[in-house]
Amino acid sequence: MYLSDKSLRELLPELSFETDDRKKPFDPDSQIQPCSIDLRLDRVFWRQRRGRKIDLRKAHVMELQPHRHWEKKRLNDGESIILPPRGVLLARTFEKFRIPPGYAGKLEGRSSFSRMGLAIHGTGDFINPGYGGRMPLQFVNFGTEPIVLVPSIPICQLIVIKLDQPSERVYGDRELYSKYMNDDGGPSYWWRDKRIEKLHSALGRRSLTADVQKQVLEMIGGLEIECIERFEVFFSALKQDSLTNADDLLDQFAVEEVRSEKNARFLRILCLWLGPAFLSVSLGSPLARPIGRVHYAIWTATAVTIAVSAWAYFWGAAPGEYLTTKFLQKIRSEKT
Repeated sequence: MYLSDKSLRELLPELSFETDDRKKPFDPDSQIQPCSIDLRLDRVFWRQRRGRKIDLRKAHVMELQPHRHWEKKRLNDGESIILPPRGVLLARTFEKFRIPPGYAGKLEGRSSFSRMGLAIHGTGDFINPGYGGRMPLQFVNFGTEPIVLVPSIPICQLIVIKLDQPSERVYGDRELYSKYMNDDGGPSYWWRDKRIEKLHSALGRRSLTADVQKQVLEMIGGLEIECIERFEVFFSALKQDSLTNADDLLDQFAVEEVRSEKNARFLRILCLWLGPAFLSVSLGSPLARPIGRVHYAIWTATAVTIAVSAWAYFWGAAPGEYLTTKFLQKIRSEKT
């Protein structure tokens, strides 16, 4: 049974609507509709990083950097964000609220936006009894033109449904492995799902124990995303008997990082000097007569290597953060 406006007003104390901005409080008079409640768009968004593959088989070290596949953006007053055609954007509701026991909730997009080709949620519209926090939004632009999104606009509607009887358990109960209680509305925590855990266990996938994962997280959880991903590759190649000691695990990784850093620096130096080296050979090549295929090959290679050297100099990033043995010792000394 969907609640009408009258019933929604009576239930307001239990819905516990809140906002972070005192100048923009929840307004029952303007936000309660005949059978729903308008929810506004917050100013926080997440864009998916290009080239970041989401592999559902790799749940074992996701906690090291949960949102590494997404870039967070918080808009200032007066700013907007553009959702391109076929683009995906994560967002959240401006209002925080709670669904009381005995009820469930459902999000619905507004007709005005659906007629633009804008989907407000990607199947994530149901809200369990007991849930509290901001509701996440998953925007998809199915249209052919970009859509400009502005914070604070009424973006969706909350429908409250009365259950035939109160459920035995509510969202947030320990047995349910509830992942999003009081969540910020951001990217998925799919690897925390108990069904994913069971699947990995059934497949014999290796995972870090809770203690080891906690120690590793404390040491390298704040490092650059690229370093975290190298650790994931390193971890995937280890034998099962190497996963019981965090210190040994990090020491082994640090040795690999020393090699990786040396290779990265060598590659950058090679890219920087390869062009000038070929250029010097190219300038002297006309002295050898007659002009033939070798000359053309040298000149072609010179053009390519100069382009590579120019890219490395102007746009190629220097080697980033590497957890070398020296850096690891520094982190450990700071922790103690």
